[in-house]
Amino acid sequence: MNSLNKRLILFWCILDFGKGSKLLKLSSELGSVGGTIFLGKGTIKDQMLNILGILEARKEIFVTIINEDSEGVFYDKITKNFSLNRPHHGIAFSMPLKYYLKANGLKNVSNPKKKGVNNLDYEAIFVIVDKGSVDDVLESAESAGSKGGTIIHGRGAGTQEKETLFNIKIEPEKEIILILSEVEKTDSIVNAIKERLNADEPNSGIIFVMDVNRAVGLYQE
Repeated sequence: MNSLNKRLILFWCILDFGKGSKLLKLSSELGSVGGTIFLGKGTIKDQMLNILGILEARKEIFVTIINEDSEGVFYDKITKNFSLNRPHHGIAFSMPLKYYLKANGLKNVSNPKKKGVNNLDYEAIFVIVDKGSVDDVLESAESAGSKGGTIIHGRGAGTQEKETLFNIKIEPEKEIILILSEVEKTDSIVNAIKERLNADEPNSGIIFVMDVNRAVGLYQE
């Protein structure tokens, strides 16, 4: 199997519903390797929206693979086109990727290297739970310092098909919660979720954490 030794990046962007197609087109022009759009929803902290009963916002979660050499250009172009430098316009972040396989069997191998982000290191917490457990995850995470999260819907295309995330099969009745956390808060957030879900018990859920190289659109209250 052939390989290309390049440093690879898994690039994520979370935007309001309806903007994913525009981002997919832009990323293709910038040289990304394909792209996938997941539907999801974000939690809202705005007091007026809560008064109006609007507790969630529809989101599109875009994921693609890029070379590290293109990372800066991606952030610059996407930040400009989607105003990610303004609060509540979206979030982009990237992760080191070990390798990926193409359909033709070509293996693209990377040499992951973690680096700091504006003097703040972030990690991505993924929690896969039964549908109906989302509130428990978010409430326990927020009690430990989380600022909220994004809920990704895991749905198969047919009764015998399952969605996958990082080769983990997601049953149709599952939900995926993505939380970006400052490194020093990650353990507390994960432990709070584990305790709330009784994660040591079988079939109670899956939690995993991944490094984040860089991020834009994250704002402290």
